[in-house]
Amino acid sequence: MRLFVTGPTSCGKSTLASELAHKASLPVFPLDEMHWVRQPEGDVRRDPAARLAMLDSVVQRDAWIVEGVQFKWADKAMEHATHIVILDIPRWKNNVQIFRRFLSRQCFPRNNSRGTLQALREEFCWSADYYGHERPMLFEKVSGWPDKLTIIRTHKDAITFILALQHDTDSLLSEKL
Repeated sequence: MRLFVTGPTSCGKSTLASELAHKASLPVFPLDEMHWVRQPEGDVRRDPAARLAMLDSVVQRDAWIVEGVQFKWADKAMEHATHIVILDIPRWKNNVQIFRRFLSRQCFPRNNSRGTLQALREEFCWSADYYGHERPMLFEKVSGWPDKLTIIRTHKDAITFILALQHDTDSLLSEKL
């Protein structure tokens, strides 16, 4: 099984990918880790050729979950995926989730710089850009793979998808036995 999970910043992609990974025993590969070189003084964008090479090595595997908002350069993952999952929550809900994540980072600071007001502004800007420009591009891009596309708009949709995927995984395992 190979899943590509995408949607706007702070919509729950990593959470869903982690839950799916746990249920189906799949490794998760965040696009953020391919897109950014983590450095103490601040993250730096990775060279495009290097990040595509990293993605290519992942999609050659038999099973995986690739998750992230960076769909514009992740065509290989979508092509190789058995399922493309878009978390398509309403913009107002996305803004609420961005703010909730900011508050969580304020209450439980970690060794990252994402708990600042500057980071909060960036995430609101990224969300506005996603809903204003990138979302239509994403839906145009995935229109070539309607048979493997799942759109999740609610928590109930997510649970239904997880249960269906778990059923498919269980069926595959029993066939192999």
